[in-house]
Amino acid sequence: MDKKKVAVIGAGLAGLVTIKSCLEEGMEVVAFESSPHIGGNWKFRKQGVSVFRNTELSSSKYITAFSDFPMPDRYPHFLKHEQYLEYLLAYTRHFDLEKHIIYNASVKSVSRKGDKWIVCVVKPDAVDEYEVDSVAVCTGLNEEKELPAIENMSEFQGKIVHSSTYKDNSPYHGKHVVVVGGGESGGDLVNELSQVATKVTLSLRRGVFIMPKLDKRMTLPGDYFHHRTTYQLPPVLYDRIETAIQHLLTFINRKYKSWQIRQKLIDLSGGSYHKQFITKSDVFMQALTKPNVALKSGIHQFNPDGIVFSDGSKVKADTVIFCSGFKVKFPFLPIENEGWDWRQLYKKIFHLDLPNIGFIGFARPNIGAMPPIIELQARYFAGIASGRLSLPSTAQMKATIEKDAKKSAELKPLVSDRITGIVSYVPFMYELAELIGCRPVLWKLIKRPLVLWSVLFGSVAAPHFRICGPHANPLALDVIEREGLHIWKLKTPHEIFLFLFLQVVWGGSALIGYPILKVISSLRGLNFLNPELSL
Repeated sequence: MDKKKVAVIGAGLAGLVTIKSCLEEGMEVVAFESSPHIGGNWKFRKQGVSVFRNTELSSSKYITAFSDFPMPDRYPHFLKHEQYLEYLLAYTRHFDLEKHIIYNASVKSVSRKGDKWIVCVVKPDAVDEYEVDSVAVCTGLNEEKELPAIENMSEFQGKIVHSSTYKDNSPYHGKHVVVVGGGESGGDLVNELSQVATKVTLSLRRGVFIMPKLDKRMTLPGDYFHHRTTYQLPPVLYDRIETAIQHLLTFINRKYKSWQIRQKLIDLSGGSYHKQFITKSDVFMQALTKPNVALKSGIHQFNPDGIVFSDGSKVKADTVIFCSGFKVKFPFLPIENEGWDWRQLYKKIFHLDLPNIGFIGFARPNIGAMPPIIELQARYFAGIASGRLSLPSTAQMKATIEKDAKKSAELKPLVSDRITGIVSYVPFMYELAELIGCRPVLWKLIKRPLVLWSVLFGSVAAPHFRICGPHANPLALDVIEREGLHIWKLKTPHEIFLFLFLQVVWGGSALIGYPILKVISSLRGLNFLNPELSL
């Protein structure tokens, strides 16, 4: 039987892991990259959309690495963009992916031909067509910048800039700058600009929940302490526990001005971290304590020389930088797609009107890292494209889509309508792993107690899903044992406290209480006590 053929659009991190996953399934792969290099926006460029000069990852290297290619020990916990690009290049070489990539090739259209797809590709010296069985869209969203429509915007005489074109703070010496948006980009920009600008104003429509990457009292990244056993509790319980923990930390740190600002932003956000998207960097907390930095509400309107905020206050500005993301737009697809709702795709991958096309890398976790999710999406797509796995019926997919959308609205009420691709980090990965057949089987880990501990109470990382199932890799056990969270890694009292409370007390209680909650939740009217993640 002839090999299935798949086209991969894009050779950033999503494209690379999708190429590798399709090759694992024995398919013929051709990938199209519009630029002359791999890595997508992780390749720094002085012009156009890319990372800025000082970009640093917001998730630690263990959480960010792919399942079967750990990062070198010489790397710090949080990689600079140059190091992450180096990692992607090494991944490409190790799995010999480059021979499947055509550079300077822009996809013009993808059109249906019976059970096949025709991909029309524009190259420097030709326009070629490729007939394939499946298509993976791994382009990311970086085509058209999203800028909000604000009253009198055209009257503003200063500069209006999108954060994707920001490179460094050198053009902003002595300027008055307004930064709009409190995500990681907004926070990083406020921190950098506060060092050179005369005045920096951070404008937020509502608060944000901020989680430090690396607390100054710790040697381990904060994401090492986020574990799956949390989700063995019902959301109503873990949400209240998390809120109580937040109040305790606020009391302990009440004398620090930066922590007071953090708590103010959390209060303004309107909910716990489970209910929204997390800003996984707190570098701008200290910046907000500086006299040249101010926090303001959302923008009401522009003036010729500045901004009027929704609380009626005003500020003069030379430049306004919007950290507002990109529009959903795939001009090469045969159906209308601009601004579509990611909640209408099955597992954020498959659109019901586009058979055999998968969208990889557009699910956004509220916490954690994107690469492990992207890899699981790629593996599931590859299994479907190869024919080893099968999608449910259309009716079943519609029912699952509706169920997932309802669940998202309940668990992420603060952002689910705005960030329609948002997913709950750990449960979503376990859902995909269940479909792939690579969910960790706990009883098989009895002979590797450190691995069992890490799977239950350590960070949920990509190697967890190489322990068993298709394309399992025995090296994953060694990586988990070496990189997971164990008591001898704790160096400070703060780490010991978090370990004992979060991993031992909370995690252990959740594990013990799981069967009790399952029984109670089965009673009429008590389904709200059903744990989110099955054991």
